Amino acid sequence: METAGARVVPLILREPEEVTMDKISKLDGVLFPGGDGDYIEMGGKIISKIMEYNDNGHFYPVWGTCLGYESMMIWASSIGPEIWEPYSAHAVSETL
Repeated sequence: METAGARVVPLILREPEEVTMDKISKLDGVLFPGGDGDYIEMGGKIISKIMEYNDNGHFYPVWGTCLGYESMMIWASSIGPEIWEPYSAHAVSETL
């Protein structure tokens, strides 16, 4: 992101919620990265705030890559995290 010219502001998982929400109010967008992470609860709060901004006419982009995108879909849905369920398809070849 910095290489493309963006100023990166990290949202720290263990910081107080009011600090994170203050940062959100001053940013122009949020990126949820892929890979393993433990930001499910705070990520949901961030997405709710971003959806509120967008619903009120303030364009606020958000991007999720890999697990970040999958998490965004859960946060934005009414289903919640219980949508995750085991799916065993290891070493299976299916025809298209």
